[in-house]
Amino acid sequence: MKLKFIITILTLMVVLFSCKNDDDAPVDDFDAAAQAIIDDDLLVEYLQTHFYIPAVDNEPFGTIDTITNGEASLFSQIEEPMDIEHEDVDYKLYYLQLNEGVNESPTRYDSIFMKFSGFRLDSVKFDENVNYNSPRAWLDLTTLIQGWKYGFPKFRSGVNVTGPNDPITFEGSGLGVLFIPSGLGFGNEDRVGIPKNTPVLFHIELGQVVRADNDNDNILNKDEDLNRDGEVLDDDSDEDGVPNYFDVDDDNDGVLTKEEDVDNDDNPLNDDTDNDEIPNYLDDDDDNDGILTIDEDADGDGNPTNDDTDDDGIPDYLDSDS
Repeated sequence: MKLKFIITILTLMVVLFSCKNDDDAPVDDFDAAAQAIIDDDLLVEYLQTHFYIPAVDNEPFGTIDTITNGEASLFSQIEEPMDIEHEDVDYKLYYLQLNEGVNESPTRYDSIFMKFSGFRLDSVKFDENVNYNSPRAWLDLTTLIQGWKYGFPKFRSGVNVTGPNDPITFEGSGLGVLFIPSGLGFGNEDRVGIPKNTPVLFHIELGQVVRADNDNDNILNKDEDLNRDGEVLDDDSDEDGVPNYFDVDDDNDGVLTKEEDVDNDDNPLNDDTDNDEIPNYLDDDDDNDGILTIDEDADGDGNPTNDDTDDDGIPDYLDSDS
């Protein structure tokens, strides 16, 4: 009896332990491709059953309402959707271009000066900034959702017409609405005011574009997309875990990228001392002498630019016969 009791207890413990492991095991069976199809159906239905009402009485944006009397649907007014592949999933991004804008379009890597108002498809507002004087008016597209990265380049900025002591004002700004599937928005996670897998829309006004250089190395973010895949986060020449657009020494050779501008034209892109078609700022052996630039720091002060062994006026790291 005692042995039978012990066996029974052990069996029960195994069952309980197994159940606990099963319950605690993370379940990651989310199907992003299937969700993209669901989102697109929701967006198309929304666009077909709603219409746009222009802004009145100095309101920053117009409104969107349900069609009740034969109004022209959003679906009939918007441009062709953008077909976007992101993380091996195909998405459609819809946008209503009320005014293209008169100045310049941003790239996916620039900073923008803008207003916005964000809504769920059930008309619940979850965020907005409708004041150019707010710090939130300045945004870095490299850090934002994919829907904005792809959507904003479809618009152009305006012209600053701000008078002395007046609120910041632009004329001719890009104005429209972005309709964004969850996979290009806030994804499969709950956010404040936005349940997971929720398509969203943003009313937007694009006032100004600033060509960004996040690491201040005299190479614009857009030029740090070396593989030309439309994203700067995956370009890391020296594999140090810091993307080039945020890395002040892209080849990790001990010479800052901005100091690899040998001809002093404020453009490191066109400096290639050894003519190997690799610009110095990406070349860890700038003079092709078989010695890495970082190893040509003769005095060991961490700065190869001040070492000139043969006193010929050419630093060793640029001198193939040093």
